[in-house]
Amino acid sequence: MENTKPGLSETENAFQPAREISDFESFAGRKHPVDMAYLGLLTEGSSLAVVGNRGIGKSSLARQIQAIGEGNNDLVDRLELGYGHKFDFLVVYLACGNNVSAVEDLLIRLMSSHACLAPWIYEVEKSHRYVSSLAPQVSAKIFGLGAEVASKTSTEAYSEVASVPQDVFSVFDNVVKIIADEKIASDGILFVVDEFDQIDNPSGFASMLKALATNAPNVRFCIVGVAKDIQDLMREHESSDRLFAGSIISLEPMSADELLEIVNIAEAKLGGWYTFSQDARDKMIGLAAGHPYLVHLVGKFALRKAYRENARVIEGGDIDDVVRTIAESNGDPVLEGRYRKAVASSRQREIVLKSLARSQDDKGEVWTTNAYKVALDEGVDNASQYVGQLVTKEFGQEIEKIRERYYRFKDSLFATYVAARPSMRSGDD
Repeated sequence: MENTKPGLSETENAFQPAREISDFESFAGRKHPVDMAYLGLLTEGSSLAVVGNRGIGKSSLARQIQAIGEGNNDLVDRLELGYGHKFDFLVVYLACGNNVSAVEDLLIRLMSSHACLAPWIYEVEKSHRYVSSLAPQVSAKIFGLGAEVASKTSTEAYSEVASVPQDVFSVFDNVVKIIADEKIASDGILFVVDEFDQIDNPSGFASMLKALATNAPNVRFCIVGVAKDIQDLMREHESSDRLFAGSIISLEPMSADELLEIVNIAEAKLGGWYTFSQDARDKMIGLAAGHPYLVHLVGKFALRKAYRENARVIEGGDIDDVVRTIAESNGDPVLEGRYRKAVASSRQREIVLKSLARSQDDKGEVWTTNAYKVALDEGVDNASQYVGQLVTKEFGQEIEKIRERYYRFKDSLFATYVAARPSMRSGDD
């Protein structure tokens, strides 16, 4: 019997550019990083770090690490890694936001948020009594004014700690040790902290991890963020990598086969009603340049177009159309806003920006000799002038000089967007 046309909701959610992939069925590729994460969790006392560029799939991997830590081996089995051990961590997942500007803010969120440790502080009597013994101003700082946890037994003596500390780092150290020692989960506590790079001042985090390794070895961290390496993410002393020995997962651009798996998964979700032609697939993979986010974004708009036009096969021309639609309709308002700020009203600056994006080598570096030749072929004979503008704050500082005659984009996802986006071709200097 012929399949029936999927509904609009199913079609809209076959690709997921707006959120990380949390279910293992929709997770594509990344066998080696998953393997590294699994073995990292097996390594006693070691924390994990996931680093890479924007749009490369870090948050999706973090969600899979969360599931594996909680004992769900569905992805491990699907990837045929051959590991039978199931973990039993109490996993706490937190995505840092603008209100987490320092490590102290992070620890407060981990203790006070209902989605994190707050329920366990109430549930575990020993931790409840410990927190209740804190000075009112400390309790209010962590749990808010009038916090219930500090009101029930605040006069009760807490004799098991000789002197109750009054700083957030020490409070966190004691709270997690108490909860971990309760053996709520046999492997301890695993904190998965996404968007760690949003923390303006991460100083003190490495020292805290070192202290936890001694005081509470069954408390582990997995930090996730935009960075080229762990030192860049931590921005602390060079020995930071020792805290993540053997467990630093650097996500590289996805291979063509891995990106195609995203398309195959989306087609399967919709029962095969829609199919992407080989030309459409080739164009999507070429445009994405290893970034799964762009496959999800372009795929979502392509299926929307097919749904509206009652088409079942997405062709290469449809991909061209939807890329233009994404730009014109602010399909990604952040990337488009950055593009328009860099270009402003200058056709010449747009040509130079695109020349830079299309002249990157395999390390993401741009040799200006190559880029200037591309720009000259497009009619811009003073490209260096516009490069000088693109490194300034006025035009977004999207590129940076790394050495004489070499530049690079600060964000590889933005560089990919620049290369893929149709030219505005409007405005004059």
